[in-house]
Amino acid sequence: MVQDWYTVEIDRQPSAKHHHSERLQHAMILGMLFLLMAAIFLPLWQRGINRSLEMEYQRLLENRQALEEEQQVLMASISSLSMPEALTSGAWEKALVFQPIKAEAVLGISRSNQ
Repeated sequence: MVQDWYTVEIDRQPSAKHHHSERLQHAMILGMLFLLMAAIFLPLWQRGINRSLEMEYQRLLENRQALEEEQQVLMASISSLSMPEALTSGAWEKALVFQPIKAEAVLGISRSNQ
């Protein structure tokens, strides 16, 4: 560095202001890098959460469909077992005998609405 005749030694030494502004520049660069990384990774993070929620929703829909199918199978089984043919075959397997009820043996009972 060429020394000019009008500068003194104090002017050529680094000052505290220069050192402070250099640190501020470094801090600003680091802050901008962090913001850039956040701007890059935030949409990826949101996409990952959205994908996991979609997978959970699909699993719940499949589970619901399986439960509805199971309910329909159970309802069909109940309705087929409540048919008279099923009752007679079940009674035959358990050695039960159905006897007809005569009309004379039935007692009429009336209820009053009081």
